[in-house]
Amino acid sequence: MLWKLPLGPSVITVLGSVLASHAHAQTISHTLVASGFLKPMQVAVTPGDATRLCVVEQRGQIRLVKSGVLQATSFLNIDTLVPDQTYGGMFGIAFHPDYASNGKFYVHHTTGATSAIVIWIAEYTRGKNADVIDPATRRVIFSLASPSTQAFHLGGSLCFGADGLLYIPLGDGGYTGDAGGPQRSQAITGTSALFGKVLRLDVNGDDFPSDPNKNYHIPAGNPFVGVTGEDEIFVRGMRNPFRASFDAGTGVLWLGDVGGTVREEIDTLDPTTDAASNYGWNCAEGLLCTTNTNCNCATGGLRPPVHDYTHTVGLCITGGTVYRGCAMPAFEGHYFFADYQNNKIFTGEVTPANKLTNVVERTAQFSGGTSTITSISAGLDGELYVTNHSTGMVRKIVQSPAPPDANGNGVPDNCEPPANPYDLDADGMVGAADLAIVLNEWGNKGGIGDVDHSGSVDAADITLILGNWS
Repeated sequence: MLWKLPLGPSVITVLGSVLASHAHAQTISHTLVASGFLKPMQVAVTPGDATRLCVVEQRGQIRLVKSGVLQATSFLNIDTLVPDQTYGGMFGIAFHPDYASNGKFYVHHTTGATSAIVIWIAEYTRGKNADVIDPATRRVIFSLASPSTQAFHLGGSLCFGADGLLYIPLGDGGYTGDAGGPQRSQAITGTSALFGKVLRLDVNGDDFPSDPNKNYHIPAGNPFVGVTGEDEIFVRGMRNPFRASFDAGTGVLWLGDVGGTVREEIDTLDPTTDAASNYGWNCAEGLLCTTNTNCNCATGGLRPPVHDYTHTVGLCITGGTVYRGCAMPAFEGHYFFADYQNNKIFTGEVTPANKLTNVVERTAQFSGGTSTITSISAGLDGELYVTNHSTGMVRKIVQSPAPPDANGNGVPDNCEPPANPYDLDADGMVGAADLAIVLNEWGNKGGIGDVDHSGSVDAADITLILGNWS
């Protein structure tokens, strides 16, 4: 997009130099937030209060960290419902968009032995004590029983989109090759067809008042409403989308889909354009066709991943988050992801077309913090938190060396509200660095680059920066 902006060659040259040198000079590191967790799976920040972190433990508890201190009493304890096993447990949490007023949040967990696992999406509601949730407030939203004795690849994320709807990525529920036959990830009819999909539900309604385990409304925009196919399905062709998150800047869902025997992949889903897309499994694994003869991989209109890697690089991807914070300006618009089994962490630059480029392994930079990463999640301020499953730790990703902090108050200058609203980097002048910030955030829905507070970073913000050039 840069070449379409009304900027002279000298400005473009300066911007290119600023951005390139800034990005290449920076690395990442981490700080310890809290430890002592039992198999932590995800971090979520309580809406409206950045000092409260909720940490999901696989065994069935959500622990509360307040102002950096792990609380003795759990935020939610349902360990009597959750099995203590490798492939089952509590995987994820999502707060309702109106949590501040209705106190509702949702968890993804399983019950039962491996041979008879049931996936549950359950709603809980905050009471007078916001630190401890009463398990009796439980209300089942959705449930799905395993269709076979091979109960694996169960997904794990829950994500509310900008449309207020709940997106539920689910794996194929089986083992190597989606062995259920016919392949569940490609099927669109029958209860088992809900596996290997991203489902989309409206938790604010109930189309099934007589069913205690189905308490949701089918959004009218779901692609199989009124035609052949299960109404809950939004897209298909997933193997095990264990971690997913919406980009706060664009509204696009990023998914890390765990591969089979050959490749790991990263997919994107734009809710406004990608309904009914087919992401390929098990006709394709990453960018390669499989040996499945029941589908035509080459001409079947499959949606390719935005990035994949071979099993010489890693064996079990953990999908991450696009960084939209302010304390790591060199990594604005970078997607952070990991490999659970090979203990690695990566970044890649997100392009305006929501592709991934310049992927860099940063494991050595993140020394001591890459052990069995189960999630990379954003806080309210866009800063990123990592959960280490085997070591029971939560860490915060930081930029190294740290951005300037002229007043020494612990808040990077880049995160301080500028005295001059056009001096975005607070260096005392309006210049190329401020213009670079706007260009880095181009198209975002808000952010420091949204100079005119219109709700998006666009040409009007460029005009204001240029009009106030020092």
